[in-house]
Amino acid sequence: MSDVHPSFRTLTEHTAYANLLANLTIRDRGDEASAIFREPIDPEAAVIVDEMIRAGTVSDDLYTRLLAVADRRFDQQPVTQAVAFDAFGTLVHIGRKRHPFERLIRQAREQAQAVPSPMVQPIGLADYAAALGLPHPTAELAALNEELATIALYPDTLDALRRVRDQGVKVAVASNLAQSYAAPLRALLGDLIDVWHFSFDAGAIKPARAFYAGLTAKLGCGASELLMVGDTWAADVVGAVSAGSRAQWLDRDGRASHARRFIAIRSLADAHPYRRPAT
Repeated sequence: MSDVHPSFRTLTEHTAYANLLANLTIRDRGDEASAIFREPIDPEAAVIVDEMIRAGTVSDDLYTRLLAVADRRFDQQPVTQAVAFDAFGTLVHIGRKRHPFERLIRQAREQAQAVPSPMVQPIGLADYAAALGLPHPTAELAALNEELATIALYPDTLDALRRVRDQGVKVAVASNLAQSYAAPLRALLGDLIDVWHFSFDAGAIKPARAFYAGLTAKLGCGASELLMVGDTWAADVVGAVSAGSRAQWLDRDGRASHARRFIAIRSLADAHPYRRPAT
């Protein structure tokens, strides 16, 4: 395997990469570990390598985890029974962002610390304002309505969802959001979605394992049979991998650094569930 020198955003990252690779080569089974470090095409390996580079060290724990990936590198992937897509930034985008909930929080920071987030409870904007002890949020409601009216699909969304369903794979939307944003999603995506899994219903926010446990329970599949696709590294990739699932990172702008670029896709058209060929 050729040691291709990847591009890094900063000299610090590039230096860390070189130092870590040198560290790996002098450890037991260093050749095996360094090969995976150079090309972390497994989602879990990508998470580990990214963590190494950002920490600037090869801890014993990270090295052990990397070798565990090496030990199963020839294992066949589990058949994908379900693909879960993040919503905002992945399937849809907001044309005019106004951040109405954040505006309320800025007005009552102390109260907001004592009240459950609207991301983990089914509560509307007006009721949330009341819970914070604020007056009726006329301006914030107008801002919310402006946001909701400008929610739109990415050009590749519908084709990607249909293609996954045509392979006999369940499709889920799994997203951190407040209740107000759910209805526009349902209206835009409708019958293409088998399972809706939102943080305000789940009572947990990605990357929490509880969020992913609730998702696989709804889908009726094992964690290893789920593929998560999303644009947020920590929530959609690290969270899914930590829960035992596979993941692909949607990087529409092509800004992925070394480890992340190995499991990055530029378009939803590249999100492929693993299905064994028919015998």
